[in-house]
Amino acid sequence: MRELSLLLDVSIVVVSLLMLAVTVTTLAFQLYKWWRPEHNDPQRYGSPDEPRLPGVILVPMRHEEAVAGHTLDRLATLDHPDYWVMPIVDHPDDPGTARIAHGKAREFPGRVLVCPYPEDTDVHNKPIGLNAAVHRLTELGIPFEWIGVADAEDLFHPDLLRVVDYRFRRTDAGIVQCGVQLMNFSARARDLPMPAGRHPRLRRWWHANTSAWWRAANVLEYFKWFQSRLKLQAVTRVMPLGGNTVFFRREFLDALRQRYGQYWDEECLTEDCKIGIVASVLGYAVDVVYLPELVTREETPATLRGLVRQRVRWMQGFMQVFRAGEWVALPTLGQRVLAVYVLGFQFFQAFTGVLAPVALTLALWHKSPIAVALLACLPLGLSVLTVALDVLMLRVFSRTFQVKARIRDYLGVVLGAYPFQLVLCVAAVWAVARYALRRNDWVKTTHHGTHLPAPEPATVGSTR
Repeated sequence: MRELSLLLDVSIVVVSLLMLAVTVTTLAFQLYKWWRPEHNDPQRYGSPDEPRLPGVILVPMRHEEAVAGHTLDRLATLDHPDYWVMPIVDHPDDPGTARIAHGKAREFPGRVLVCPYPEDTDVHNKPIGLNAAVHRLTELGIPFEWIGVADAEDLFHPDLLRVVDYRFRRTDAGIVQCGVQLMNFSARARDLPMPAGRHPRLRRWWHANTSAWWRAANVLEYFKWFQSRLKLQAVTRVMPLGGNTVFFRREFLDALRQRYGQYWDEECLTEDCKIGIVASVLGYAVDVVYLPELVTREETPATLRGLVRQRVRWMQGFMQVFRAGEWVALPTLGQRVLAVYVLGFQFFQAFTGVLAPVALTLALWHKSPIAVALLACLPLGLSVLTVALDVLMLRVFSRTFQVKARIRDYLGVVLGAYPFQLVLCVAAVWAVARYALRRNDWVKTTHHGTHLPAPEPATVGSTR
């Protein structure tokens, strides 16, 4: 009996120390932006001058009729004198999006150029389309010094390319990663699309008020990730990139092709993560630019199931990157250790969030020594502090982007903190199972355009 009790105490200590390490590092990642005053200096990126570098924005699109027109309108009218917008569409598979893309090409000649998705493959994923687009640029002889990647629902700020152009010329960075922000955290029913079927208004109200907790958590993840965590990872040069609003210097893309024979890994579910790790291996710096007024605006997944499927793909992709072993070639031991942690972070975060109350319950249930019980309390206490910080972050977010956070939104952050960890845990288990079964198909995130600005009402006497 004594041996069992000792074994249980040792297990609680080990689990508690692991949870403590994950919780402390999570807080460090989240608060890095506020460590030093210069991190919050609005002038730290300089004042962009007249753009000089030609470039191209690639936009993979598949079944994006709800957002394609608005996205291409915005991308075609950015403040830069010399750039192309290249939507990548599969014409036989998706004639609706193709029709919109070609319509915009006619509307913006010399700015929008449609790239056909390769028809010699039945596989649909983002990296295949990106590689095809770069080859298309080369075939057409279009000059470019940088290539940017946008998602189909992205709202780029009109001045974003001026900043990117300036940062490429001012720094030696091979990549410029700009901020991305999910916007629709609110529980307001009118922010969601009207569902089909019976009683659509009631169903929309129910969906809005039962999904706000995970939407708020998802929005805050992006808020902390792009303005704080990515900056710390850029400094340490262990950098999984964001999947969009990321811009690559041509020299870096050429180095990728020389090393791998292609630009993006067509079999990796998180090609952005892998390309970021490879950039560190090749010695290319990443310049992270986060200005709230310039962030690219996106929407959360339409459903909780959609969120889980998205996380499964990300987690499975991180496992692929880990197994590929590029991180082993990082120059320092510290970077390699951090790479292991970064690639496994979502798993650590999911399981430690679930295990924290379990460890505390076990410590109290079988009457562990006081030191063991106190150690088991620490991760849970820090988790409570993390939730309190999230409440503060939601307030900062609402002020930064001038959106109103209601009491029910704050309650969603507090009451939904632990259920959100359970969701991540489910996603982690699902990702491991898919990886073990070698199911590597691409799961697309559906977009409804809930983050788009509302259309202006028609004026009296309008002829439209």
